Amino acid sequence: MRHIELSFIDSKESLLNEIKRHFPHGVISEEGFSLKTNTEEFNFEVIDFFSDVHIALFDCTMGVDTTITIKPNHLKSLVVRFILESSIVYGDELTAIGEGLENGVSLFNTYTEQKIVIRKNRTVKWIAVHIPIEEWIAFTESKWEMLDEIVANPAPWILFENMTPKFSTLMKDIFSYRKLEVGKKGLISSKSIELTTHFFIQLYKRHSDNEKYGIPDVDLTRLFAIRQLLSENIDAPPDMETLSRTFAMSSSKLRSNFKKVFGMPPYQYVLTERLNEAYRLLESSSRSLTDIALTLGFNDQSHFTKSFKKTFNCLPSSVRQ
Repeated sequence: MRHIELSFIDSKESLLNEIKRHFPHGVISEEGFSLKTNTEEFNFEVIDFFSDVHIALFDCTMGVDTTITIKPNHLKSLVVRFILESSIVYGDELTAIGEGLENGVSLFNTYTEQKIVIRKNRTVKWIAVHIPIEEWIAFTESKWEMLDEIVANPAPWILFENMTPKFSTLMKDIFSYRKLEVGKKGLISSKSIELTTHFFIQLYKRHSDNEKYGIPDVDLTRLFAIRQLLSENIDAPPDMETLSRTFAMSSSKLRSNFKKVFGMPPYQYVLTERLNEAYRLLESSSRSLTDIALTLGFNDQSHFTKSFKKTFNCLPSSVRQ
């Protein structure tokens, strides 16, 4: 296992030099850092959007299992990271987040250490948007009290949301713009801000019931294990009593902590995962709507269609048109 230690962005130059130290055969350019060998490819690009807002694009294929530890600092920034594929370690256990695994977007502050495990020969891509906390407060005009409360907390914290097909599509657009000779920076910046805006809208909608955000009062490892169990059984998830007994947590405490971290109660999460999987199946297979609905645990096609339209604002049949 190769171990790499980096820091959150304090300056583009210092970060690129830090990466170069770990990959001496790579090349630093005006855009970022790149490395290509027979066994590895590594591309990291930082775009200064405006003020102190940075957009970082990362994609790589490593020749060996690699752990990247991003050390915390006191930049007082928020980071939104959209992950297409990777494995991320929180606490003592490995939790896989990414397209094809568990889709994931994370929001955290730069006081929070990040440990990222990249498996050998696996392509990994992510986009991270760094926003100074002062810029966030000025932009929202302190109208979002629920999130302001945790944003202002100097302790390490992290929130998670599902990555919807909309996020995935925008990310693939952004990575495709890297090949452009003209308009690249503007298109990447505008699409990244659009991506981030959609994320915050989703976050706001899911917490519009005035339930406060917060830091869970149980360890994250158990919450990740609960989510993993639900993800593996979205067609027939264990009931709340079983979850409560299995993870030694009262139903109310489990529900509250799960929502604090993942943005929704456990069974709303199951419904969301069912619908996201249905969207992927509609795009990638010719299976009937009834078959998809019943396989994913919906009572009937009518229930599936109603839930799908409410979430994606379109009928399931229109995805294939």
